[in-house]
Formats: sequence, C-alpha cells, structure tokens
Amino acid sequence: MAPIPDGYVSGRPTSGMIVAEADGTVQFVTQPAHAALAGQFADRWGGAVEAPSPRAPAVHAAYAHDDGWLAYDRVPHLHDDGQVVDFRSVPDDVWVDLYGEGVDAVAAADARAGLLCSLHGAGLRRRRYGLSPSWPDTPPAFEAYVAREEDRQARLAEDLRAAGRLDGADLDLIDALHESGRPPAPPGSRLWRNYQRLQVWDALSLFFCTSVTPDTTDLEGVPAGPNTETTVRVERDGPGEGGEEAYRFEPYPFEAAPLRVTVPVRTVTDDFDSEADLRRRYYESPREEKAFTLWPA
Repeated sequence: MAPIPDGYVSGRPTSGMIVAEADGTVQFVTQPAHAALAGQFADRWGGAVEAPSPRAPAVHAAYAHDDGWLAYDRVPHLHDDGQVVDFRSVPDDVWVDLYGEGVDAVAAADARAGLLCSLHGAGLRRRRYGLSPSWPDTPPAFEAYVAREEDRQARLAEDLRAAGRLDGADLDLIDALHESGRPPAPPGSRLWRNYQRLQVWDALSLFFCTSVTPDTTDLEGVPAGPNTETTVRVERDGPGEGGEEAYRFEPYPFEAAPLRVTVPVRTVTDDFDSEADLRRRYYESPREEKAFTLWPA
C-alpha cells in the first residue's frame, strides 16, 4: 500500500482539511474534495489491474467516504497555539462523531457502499484490517467507535446476504476481520478486494493532496486478479501542456490513457494572525482546479 502521511501512522486523528505548505503558502483541500478525487480514480479503474466488482458500490464509497466532513471543512480551523488543524490533528471526539455521521448517510443511500465506508473508517483504527500491521492497535479513545462500526458491519452484511447481494465468502470475511483484525487466507471475497481498492484510491488521492508538488509513490497491495496483487509505481513526469503536472504509472491501472483528474484547492499566504484572519483569507483566495494528467509509463 502507498505510504500514508504521518497522521495515520502516529495514531492521531486522520480527517479534516488536508494542508500542504510550500514557499510561504498553505494549500487547503477539503476531505470531500479529496474523496471526489479518489472517486475519479475509481470511475476509470481497470486497465492492467482488476476492475471493481461490483463496481457501483465501490465507486460510490470512493466518492462518499469522507462526506461526514462537509460541514466541518467549510472553514479552516486553528489550534490554540496557532497551528492549522489538518487531517493529522482533528480532535478525537470530532473525528468519531463526523465519521460516524458520514457512514450513516452513505449506508442509508446504499448498504454495500455504506459497508465499505464503515470498513474504511473502522479500519483506520484497526491497522486497516491487516494492511498496515505496523500501525498502533486501536487507541482507547476509538474503541467504542470501532465496536459500533463493527456492529453496523455485521448487521449490513446479514441484510445484504439475505438480499442475495453478498455471499458466504463475504460473511466469512466480516467474521474474520472482527475476530482477528485480518482477513482469512486467502480472502476469496469480492468485498475484501473492493476494500483494498478503496484504500488504494484513498492513498493515491492523499499522495496528490498532501504535497504542493508530489513526486513518487508505490501503491502496494493492488488487486490484479483473484487472490493476486501487484504494486503500482507512480512517478512525476514534470509539467505538461498548459502547465498541468503529468504522472506516469507502471502498470497503468486506468481504462483510459491519458486520464485527466482535478481537485479544487485554495491557497493562502502563511502570515495570518488569527483564525478569523485565516478564514477571511481562505474565502478571499480563488478556488482553483488543480489538474493532473496520468499516463502509462
């Protein structure tokens, strides 16, 4: 899996605006905007890797997995010491409440997408269910949250099985994740592979959002076929036509080449002196569509 920014690994909260600093400026990307970028990857995922199956709930989950942060991210926030609150430092209770509310909304619209979003949120507090074994175990502040989400997952899975939308391998997966924090070996579950893809899309979007000029990353654990995985290498290829940044992928995981994706950003100078000053500057700055062109290596 691609390296995740420090806020994940440290056990600190992992949502809220995504902040990238460079040359006396601060670039802001909201969590819903970051999720929409992940959704653009999901829309065209396939190419040299396995496409999502079923596709609709996986794409829905990619676009909606951070919907709970829409209201919180309407304005930037500062800590008492004047540091910008970003996805590494949102207070624990805020993270729990808003992430839970976001999954509520997705699950009400589509149970399979809601199940994937619940697995994503709880997984961030359970070593991504074995995908990030070096992460710390569930911090005490998140134990009740994980328990609630895993209860939700069990209910959703049973309802989906009864409706013929999940199979026995998917239910076995849920049981194993809850019991051991890891999938069975081999997983044999389409739900698990879609969960892996959601982690890849999330990590790839963060790669583009957490730096003003991202350079190189490896996306590990990408489902390439039944019970097979590959690593996708992403490398910056410099500015292309119109100044848009170009990136090369090996192997190429999209169904169209080239693929152009965008994410809205706001950029302010870093000399604000209060939260009110930061918020004023934030909305005085133009909302820009930052574009990336993705190519095969």
